[in-house]
Amino acid sequence: MSMDDEFSFGDFGLGEIEFDFDEFGSEGFILDESEEPTETAIYTRPVVHSMQTVCYEHAEAFARDLVIDEDTETFAFVSGNFVFGDFVEALVDLGKISVRRMSIMTLSMNDENIDSIRNIVEWWGVERLDIVLSDFWYAHERGKLVPYLFQELDVDGLELHVGFASVHCKTWCIETRGGHCLTIEGSANLRSSNNIEQVHITPDYSLYTFVVGFTEKVIEAYDVVNAEARRSRKKSIRGGELWQAVAGARAGASEAPGAARAGAQRAGGKAKKGRSSRR
Repeated sequence: MSMDDEFSFGDFGLGEIEFDFDEFGSEGFILDESEEPTETAIYTRPVVHSMQTVCYEHAEAFARDLVIDEDTETFAFVSGNFVFGDFVEALVDLGKISVRRMSIMTLSMNDENIDSIRNIVEWWGVERLDIVLSDFWYAHERGKLVPYLFQELDVDGLELHVGFASVHCKTWCIETRGGHCLTIEGSANLRSSNNIEQVHITPDYSLYTFVVGFTEKVIEAYDVVNAEARRSRKKSIRGGELWQAVAGARAGASEAPGAARAGAQRAGGKAKKGRSSRR
């Protein structure tokens, strides 16, 4: 990159930030190649975000007014008319984010939420989609929305992973094509609930990797692979056994990929091995 080049943050909409290298003197930056790197010196850049607090009734209006940049996180109270699933689609439709990967954990969703996710996948050619839904949703929708989900999200070029477990989490993580990461979490499921809910949106990369990593652990244990498994799926473990299966392995960073399943077996549960459910 030449000194005349400009830096751009792309799809986060920050515009162009220019640096004046002349202020550093005629010699510019000087690197002393005789200096050896110091292994004991560790520099950590603190994450400092300004907070915007808002209240909204409808998802599209919230998406339109939302400020998305690397330094701003948002906390919002939203009304019972707010459809969480419509919010992310509106962000995409307005051109505020360009999606490369998504990771979703939620208690439940409806057919419109599934259609919305498909729209996002097709608009941006999303490369990977992880979805974890609850046992509760599976039990009520296995004859209707479960097959509809796999039918609608059977998209060419999409690496799809779906799991059903005893979860009550509500998170939606997004990696943009510009390399930025958003974590959206709160009390709301993807569909409306007629209740006041809260939503928290954070652009922090470390939080994104933590939540996505945890979601992958759940999917590793409960990934649904084929049509037969969808019809004859065994009930998953719950409570402490589930926690050991998906979180116990995180205590040791050097553990093998199968450690989550081993944790479930030690706890007396039966974890299910799975690969990508893309057909």
